[in-house]
Amino acid sequence: PPVATGLTFCTATAADAPEMAETVGIGFDTYRAFAPPGWEPPPFAVEVAAIRSRMVGHDAWALLARDGGASAGHIALLADPAPGTVYLWQLFIRPPHWGTGLADRLHEEFLEASRSRGYRRARLRTPVDQARSRRFYERNGWQTDGVASYEEKLGLDLLVYTRKGLT
Repeated sequence: PPVATGLTFCTATAADAPEMAETVGIGFDTYRAFAPPGWEPPPFAVEVAAIRSRMVGHDAWALLARDGGASAGHIALLADPAPGTVYLWQLFIRPPHWGTGLADRLHEEFLEASRSRGYRRARLRTPVDQARSRRFYERNGWQTDGVASYEEKLGLDLLVYTRKGLT
């Protein structure tokens, strides 16, 4: 893919939770294409509160990408309960930036941030029917065992993906 150009990047803080939640909400809206009839994403205020509370801890890190002053996307990590493992908590790109290489750039930043924190493995969860994301992760070295589990908060079946070695 082409390399994302003309963007600026900055480390997110809890104060960026509304911007991040807006991007997540835009991403969740695309889930309607495959979600069960009547599915609704978590409310904006709930997502803001969840992001803000996670960003307060020392085990969270997120990187925002902006195009001018507008949000283009972000990636975020958390410490995973498994020793030596990082959790890719969020990777959301706004539709105008799909196919620009931004997801690849943010993924590389995630890998670098994870390595610099001493993590050796990574884990993430994504909806079973989110084909675009699944192709992206598989193309970037992630693997799933194919066993889905229902996520009550999101109301969707999710797959766990893992990546051993963060190089």
